[in-house]
Amino acid sequence: MGTAQATERRESHRRVFTNAAVVGALATAAKLAGAAKVMVTARYFGAGDQLDAFVIAFLLPAFFTDIVAGSFGASFIPAFIRVRADQGESASRMFARTGLALVLGAMVGVTILVAAGGRWILPLLGSSFSNDKLSFTMGLFLILILWMPMSACIAVWRSVLNAHDSFALVAAVPLTTPLATIALLYAFTARWGIYVLCWGTLAGVLVETVILGVAVHRLGIPILPAWRGWTSEMSAIRGQYIPLLAGSMLTALSPLIDQAVAGSLGSGTVSALAYGTKLASVLAALGATAIATAILPEFSRLAAAQNWSHLRHTIRVHFTVIVLVSLPVVAATAWLSGPIVRTFYEGGAFDASATRVVTVVQQWALLQVPFAILFVVAGRLAVAVSETSVLIRAALITVIATLTGDLLLARWMGIAGIPMAGVLAHALALLGLLYGLFRREPRLFR
Repeated sequence: MGTAQATERRESHRRVFTNAAVVGALATAAKLAGAAKVMVTARYFGAGDQLDAFVIAFLLPAFFTDIVAGSFGASFIPAFIRVRADQGESASRMFARTGLALVLGAMVGVTILVAAGGRWILPLLGSSFSNDKLSFTMGLFLILILWMPMSACIAVWRSVLNAHDSFALVAAVPLTTPLATIALLYAFTARWGIYVLCWGTLAGVLVETVILGVAVHRLGIPILPAWRGWTSEMSAIRGQYIPLLAGSMLTALSPLIDQAVAGSLGSGTVSALAYGTKLASVLAALGATAIATAILPEFSRLAAAQNWSHLRHTIRVHFTVIVLVSLPVVAATAWLSGPIVRTFYEGGAFDASATRVVTVVQQWALLQVPFAILFVVAGRLAVAVSETSVLIRAALITVIATLTGDLLLARWMGIAGIPMAGVLAHALALLGLLYGLFRREPRLFR
């Protein structure tokens, strides 16, 4: 390997790890701000009917913005980078406007369908609600769905900025929603009641949209959508987006399966699972967000240039670093699980016996973290090389392994069997994804 090539690779790794550290730190700040919002919300509203209604009203907008708009953003970055590399900046600017027109139109359509279907869906989600409580929930829901079209702009503009390595700004703007909500809680709860959470959410999302729009405009990219029709590039995005969307929706079934099986094990098991998996979920989300956000543009640039040697080296280096960093963190956290659970949960109705159960659940759940992070990074690799169809098979493996493992291991080990099954499901899904990539794109592994 020449000196110039070695220097280029070192610079690439340094750039990715620096960006991952920045994204991780800011994502952690956003999580802490979200936790602060929950604490302030609990102070004002406790756990009564009003907060129940808001939580149910929030579910559908959150689901569709995460799955529909979020999946589009991941499929957009590699295509945007290829257009910019092959056709120049002018073509990439037009491509961004066309992408915005596509996802914005889709989200407006989804918003209309969700609004029309709310009267049938909300009673299913809040099956124990009275008629008055359901009517109240519908009012909150109709306010919150205004967030959905803005999420389309956010998804595209985040992707454009990440493709230009503006990771810090993209990672920082999610702070606006919890901070805006906290400010409005203190200022207007007495006047608006639970509606303050709706307006706080919309205000934060609007500020985030404006900040990202201004940043994209400063790159010289117009922020108004413009539809050019189904060009070959947009058709390529569609071909990659649909499998990515399907895979994301299938993967979202696994937590529902876990909760359903836990609910069949007796009183308190659903709560024990929720408490025991919280820390692992946060660690996996932060780790995956940080490295996957930073690595996707790098994977995409190397794939667009067909620099397979550098891409293979990048894959090996980053997979190795993830394993070497995550394993000691997971091992130490699992070893300290007992003190962690006692410190944060034990007291009052949460007694020593609950601590023992939750500690075991948390220890097994933590073992999922390295596999979960590696799976997300491998998924970004699949997106970068335009092989998202392998994600559907991997997601199916996750669902089948989760269901089978939950039913068998929960019968043998009780509630601890559910996170144990999750470890096996994540490991099998990762192996299935890597095998699928090997079959579809062997140049990644030569």
